[in-house]
Amino acid sequence: MIRHSTNRLITCLTAFAFMSTSISSAFAWGPQGHRVIARSAEGRLTPAARAAIKDLLLPGDTLADIANWADTDGHQAVPDSASWHYINVPIGDKKFDPKLIHRDDNVVVQIKHFRKLLADKSKPKKERQRALLFLVHFVSDIHQPLHVGDNNDKGGNLTQVQFFNEGTNLHRLWDSDLIHKIGGNDRAWTDRIDRQITAESTKEWSKGTVDDWADESLQVAKLAYRQNANDPRPFASGVILGEPYLKRTEPLLKEQMARASVRLANELNAIFK
Repeated sequence: MIRHSTNRLITCLTAFAFMSTSISSAFAWGPQGHRVIARSAEGRLTPAARAAIKDLLLPGDTLADIANWADTDGHQAVPDSASWHYINVPIGDKKFDPKLIHRDDNVVVQIKHFRKLLADKSKPKKERQRALLFLVHFVSDIHQPLHVGDNNDKGGNLTQVQFFNEGTNLHRLWDSDLIHKIGGNDRAWTDRIDRQITAESTKEWSKGTVDDWADESLQVAKLAYRQNANDPRPFASGVILGEPYLKRTEPLLKEQMARASVRLANELNAIFK
């Protein structure tokens, strides 16, 4: 749960917000996934980063506490921020091409924007607080494959599936249904993610840019749209998914969450070095 102090910080930032008119229902990872990624990343912060973040947050708050702010309160604070959570790239594209970005209202551009804002100590503290709230969330968002890959279905939101005999859609499946089906509380999931993170994987995942992260998610999204590994055709609405799909995608899910954790820690350590 978000602590009372976080609610006061949110109220402060909401009053400081821009005004506009659009709200999105496309969240990434679900509340548990965002908390777990932030919790894992927090364990990899340098002392300098930990101290700087503590100064921006209110007493008692952690990255996990504020990890879902962009979904729960960010749309009210900045109504135009709905499209900042994703970038729709056709799964038929071979690679993510940043040259095709012609607007700023997407997760790739916004990560770069809030990274720069958070690092600028000349900016008012409230702006940097809000930048931290968005950056923590968006680094997770870009690693959710359906926040990048799209089959002309709003990132899987319009592709209905039956998952273990329960109706859902492909986007929600990757947001939270896979996580819930595997099961476990935040501590159990953090342990799972941390086991994915070795010295070798940390070195590999620390390479590249935000554009590279988007391309990775696009490649995973191509696999997410497959009913089985041997059929490259994306499935249509109404497909029935069960144990074979879960077994194939569970390692992909855990690796994407682990990548997000490492990179979130890297971002914050670099900003506050």
